[in-house]
Amino acid sequence: MESFDVTSLYTNVSNNDAMQAILEQLNEYESSVNTYGLTITQVMVLIQECLECSTFRGSGQYYRQIRELAIRQRLAPVLAIAYMSKTEKPLLDRRSIMYGRYIDDCFVVCSTEEEMDTCYDLLHRQADNITFTREKPTDD
Repeated sequence: MESFDVTSLYTNVSNNDAMQAILEQLNEYESSVNTYGLTITQVMVLIQECLECSTFRGSGQYYRQIRELAIRQRLAPVLAIAYMSKTEKPLLDRRSIMYGRYIDDCFVVCSTEEEMDTCYDLLHRQADNITFTREKPTDD
């Protein structure tokens, strides 16, 4: 049993990668997602517009964030979850004993240390721009 955590998820996921993950999920689940009369293309345009309007204030000046997910952006958690879903798919296909995730915190149970190492390595290979830390339980 171990936990894996993504280091600085939002600031390491590009808008393009997040958009690609959303597009793939919308296409895969098109028949079960209610887009309220909008086409997938229209939904993607709206998401892109929201991402391009990410502004923040620092030292009395306003700035526009043009790369990576903005932490204060309301869409950021949804986009991060979609990105992580895409990232973890090969791991889920392996059918570890147990796997769970909440945004960027993963909980994994495997039958052997070797299988755990394989799961960790597999996650790391899925995305060049994110880094997982690994924590084993202690008796503390």
